[in-house]
Amino acid sequence: MKDVARLADVGIATVSRVINNSGKVSEKTREKVLSVIEELAYTPNIHARTLSSKNIESLSFVVPDMGNEFYSIIYSLLEKRLSRSNYRLIVFPLIDQVALQKIKQNTDMIYQTDGVFICSFSISKIFQNRTPPKKIILIDSFDDRFDSVYVDNEKIGETAAEYLLKNSPQKTNYYLITFKELDNEFTSFVFEKRDKGFLRVMKKHNKKVKVVYADLMWDGGYKAMESIIKRKPKNYVSIFSTCDMLGVGVKKYLEEMKMIPKKDYSLISVDNLPISRLFRLTTIRQPLSEMAEIAYRMFISSLKGREKVEHHKLTCKIVERET
Repeated sequence: MKDVARLADVGIATVSRVINNSGKVSEKTREKVLSVIEELAYTPNIHARTLSSKNIESLSFVVPDMGNEFYSIIYSLLEKRLSRSNYRLIVFPLIDQVALQKIKQNTDMIYQTDGVFICSFSISKIFQNRTPPKKIILIDSFDDRFDSVYVDNEKIGETAAEYLLKNSPQKTNYYLITFKELDNEFTSFVFEKRDKGFLRVMKKHNKKVKVVYADLMWDGGYKAMESIIKRKPKNYVSIFSTCDMLGVGVKKYLEEMKMIPKKDYSLISVDNLPISRLFRLTTIRQPLSEMAEIAYRMFISSLKGREKVEHHKLTCKIVERET
């Protein structure tokens, strides 16, 4: 900073105001300081800023997997919103048991930021009765102790069942293509809840459903359908795939079997990811933009002194397309 100030012929305080976009600085002076910063390839030292301000203006984003488009979309939306308040969002994917266990420790890296967004994890056993060291905001999961924004996944399953029943003829074979979650203390059982809601409604209407578990990969739904339908069936086929990632694979396989949507089959999925539009997949929209916006607002209101815990349960709507 001293080098920048000397070469730009300004005070260190002026350099600080330019970097932090705070205080009054003339446009001419700002451009001169930014030019020197670019010339020197100067970046603020985050550790030094922590020592001086105890606020590194960054937040943690904890997710099970960044390879899933669902999480990358939420991250992108939330990061864009936070950047306007001069915060950065740092991703912490918890992809193995070692990482999962570290989150229990107050000294873990995720708590070195100003707050923690935890996405799609059940954290009831993580903290138990102890208080976490930083502000926790849950996205796509619920715990009555922490701010949370989520959807009713059993209701999603019920909605899918009602849609298929309405759009299927009398002689129909029903399938549930879903993902078997690991039974551990971090699992939020999103898929299990969707399965439960779906099967409850189908049982109420005396409909038999064949449940097939698939790998949560882009070809998971394809392989699942391939394992149960070897040739074009005589009866109509109705399928609930519990996420778009599985749904696109299901539709791809049915296309290869020369099956025509709404003539030979109905298919509904969940999420409304961009790829569902490409595949013209009927899906239940998860309100990702609203989730990100509410999570952002809860963080900002907590900075302003809000102490009461907030919970926001959002509704999901069917987006009807070709299937």
